[in-house]
Amino acid sequence: MVQGTLFGRVGSKAEYRCDSSDLKQANVQSVSLGLGEVIQGPFGKAQWLEFLFDKMNGESFSLHLLLSAYPEDEPDPTSDAVLRYILREGERKPVEYQHLQSGRAVLPSLGAWRDLLPTPGPDHRGFPKIMSLLGHKFSLKSVGHGNVEVPAASVIRLLPEVLVGVPHNSRTKDDRRRYDETDYEYVRLNAKDLERMVQSGLNCLHLDTDQLSMIENSGIFYWGISGEEIKFPEELYRSNYLGPTLFLDEPAVGTRDRILRPRLERDAELRRTISPQLAFDEFRNYFSKARERASTLLSRQLAARDDVNLGEMVVIQRNLYTWETMFSTALYQMGAYESPPPRAFVFEPPGRVGTMRTLPEMDMTYGCQIPPDNPNNLMAIISGFLRGAARATGRKWGISIYGQVDRSDAPWFMTRAYDLGAEYFFFWDSYYLACVPFGEYLDISAHLRNHVYHYPERDLRLLREAAEVLILLPAGYSLGHVDLGRGNLWGLESLNLERRNRRGVPYRKVMAAFFQEVEKCIREGVTFDLMWDLDGFEPSGYREVVRVLEDGRVEVKDEDGLKLLSGPRAPARPEGQPPRLTVDVDANRFTPPVKVRCYAKVSKRSAPIWYTAGADKKGVYHNDAVMWELFGPEEWNYRFLNRPGNQEGLDRGEEITRRIEFEISEPGNYRLRAATVDRSGRSAVIWKTITVGS
Repeated sequence: MVQGTLFGRVGSKAEYRCDSSDLKQANVQSVSLGLGEVIQGPFGKAQWLEFLFDKMNGESFSLHLLLSAYPEDEPDPTSDAVLRYILREGERKPVEYQHLQSGRAVLPSLGAWRDLLPTPGPDHRGFPKIMSLLGHKFSLKSVGHGNVEVPAASVIRLLPEVLVGVPHNSRTKDDRRRYDETDYEYVRLNAKDLERMVQSGLNCLHLDTDQLSMIENSGIFYWGISGEEIKFPEELYRSNYLGPTLFLDEPAVGTRDRILRPRLERDAELRRTISPQLAFDEFRNYFSKARERASTLLSRQLAARDDVNLGEMVVIQRNLYTWETMFSTALYQMGAYESPPPRAFVFEPPGRVGTMRTLPEMDMTYGCQIPPDNPNNLMAIISGFLRGAARATGRKWGISIYGQVDRSDAPWFMTRAYDLGAEYFFFWDSYYLACVPFGEYLDISAHLRNHVYHYPERDLRLLREAAEVLILLPAGYSLGHVDLGRGNLWGLESLNLERRNRRGVPYRKVMAAFFQEVEKCIREGVTFDLMWDLDGFEPSGYREVVRVLEDGRVEVKDEDGLKLLSGPRAPARPEGQPPRLTVDVDANRFTPPVKVRCYAKVSKRSAPIWYTAGADKKGVYHNDAVMWELFGPEEWNYRFLNRPGNQEGLDRGEEITRRIEFEISEPGNYRLRAATVDRSGRSAVIWKTITVGS
């Protein structure tokens, strides 16, 4: 035994009793606190503490903790203060929660820690006379002596820095892809399914109580069991219970679909006046309410129980992440509040994401020339926003895969995100084409599991701070939603890129400046972060900060000082010529309804032509070659005309022809934008005016 103590003499024990006269059956009524052996190791000096809890209903449970310091503040899942953590519930075999790789203790991450251990704890001066525990006051009744025996425990090994999971406790019955837009049939996960999931590397599962009993000691985190169902308070002490819910579901998309779109439908004035700043203001309100609802759910569920009196205990669930498509909002969502939630931001891919879909659209939309044949270029843009926000706020980030993500990209996206410092890896497992079938996500998860096994060592702080350059986008500007790549801000046709901002500058010019600076970093091999330019946010630690302004100018701050440029800096691009594009437009009449036929001829010059709007109903990607957009008659009107399979034409070697038809039902002046792009990212754009009389 090591000489000296941290918290008091070895063998000392104190008995406490709750002062409340209104305890319910599940409440703890008394607690015994014992001081055990002191151990010296590479971590320094630590002492065992024993907590024995007795409940009003006669049940009991215990904790044994090896502590180098008493952790009164909310710790991380792994903490230097807690070296070992053992829980015993009643007569069940004790369980020790350990980190899969390091063997360190893994702690509960819900956000209830300050109520789970008595505070203040013991120190060298002895036992406090009054302690708070689980929302109630406990008074010291006696001090005595007795042995503290650390129980032999089964070990649950967890990996909190690599959470891999799905949002539901069901799976597709048939894994055959349904590109015809019919929905899958779903069945409840059974024991065999759960075993396959665990073996494939999934370790963060949505379970009900019956499903939990099938794999309870399998090294998984679980969530979905409500505060009304959990065993109180024991389940709160389980390091692998993550709460009744786990994420905020698309608060930015919810703002658009539940607030902005309904208002735009009924309010013609809003269609004229809407701006990115107005959308941002609505988002802030929506996000605040969504965060409040989700983070207090567990506490509200516990408070509704007949067998629990929470006293002053209020659990703010801090381990929630935000699962969000509009990743430009990451800095705001993670930094709006001083403490979590959200603890992390997980990118939710909109339906059409894929290297060979999204990057060509960005090149055609913004006039940049980001090579579309390298998936790292797309991942660099996505991770730039996520890693940058994590760096600024000290929080975490992750990525998810949806059914419409290009299947050739999906496995690589997961492993690349891991290499860049991501800690969350999820699959969407329901809803038509959004669903990744059961067998597919098992395969991708196994691919990630093998990668993690071979590359277990990551310095997450260094990875988070890897970027040399920060590029700032005006707050409220976004890369859209399903039209990621085409750029309607907030995914709203009313905020299309041809509209002018409050400085009288088209949104396209601002976004083009942003993407040209991104391209410059990519071509120079410079790692970059991307963020909103939020009021009060002062970036630090970057050798260069590039601020894109709403008037299209660019401000560059580096060691040489501050420079204000008239526009973005031109990247050094390889030699070569963009494709040649010609367009003809025919209309069958001049008053609505007008059927319009458009004919495009594309000629290869320096590189082959390739652009696809997505897979057809057989899952086949076709070379659309031309992207068609219609603006007008009002500035808030926009239509994307491409749909998989709705173009006709021929490919004759280096010459491609395409024809598309659409109808115009309202009079006015319209502007047709046709664009094409080659495999090096060089694009060509043609505008045509279409006038329809009344």
